[in-house]
Amino acid sequence: MLNFKTFINEDRGNSMHIEVDSSMINNNKETINADFDRLTHAPYKNSIIFYNQLRGTLERFGMLMPPEATKQFLKFENELVFTLGETDLYLYVVYNTQKNSQVDAYTQIVHEDELQQLMDSDDMDDAKEIDDDYDDDMNDYNKNYQKKMDYDSGNTGEY
Repeated sequence: MLNFKTFINEDRGNSMHIEVDSSMINNNKETINADFDRLTHAPYKNSIIFYNQLRGTLERFGMLMPPEATKQFLKFENELVFTLGETDLYLYVVYNTQKNSQVDAYTQIVHEDELQQLMDSDDMDDAKEIDDDYDDDMNDYNKNYQKKMDYDSGNTGEY
């Protein structure tokens, strides 16, 4: 009998593979991708919440996320690809934790050529621009809405 730590660290072959019925995935690809679009529309509080939502969506269509994938969602950012059964389709998942601690995510079921485009795209310039815009917005917020609080002065007029 294996102890828990040995069981978790044991190599079980291709852990980035999801068993799926090929006719089901081919017939429902657009529906699943529409669900993924709704799922990733708003940011998440952390990557584990995103992972659980992703698992729930996959399970509704009879696909079980491999247990080894949980470790991959404990990072602040990651880009993952899962093969889907014996089909030529892949599950592409990417997420990133922003400065405001929100997790932005994107996931889709794609063909190999679409997967290569997604993997080759470099969105770091766009991400930097978004971060700069966020910093500017927060500075404007701080200037306009935060008032100086004088907690230790005994001035009760501000409360």
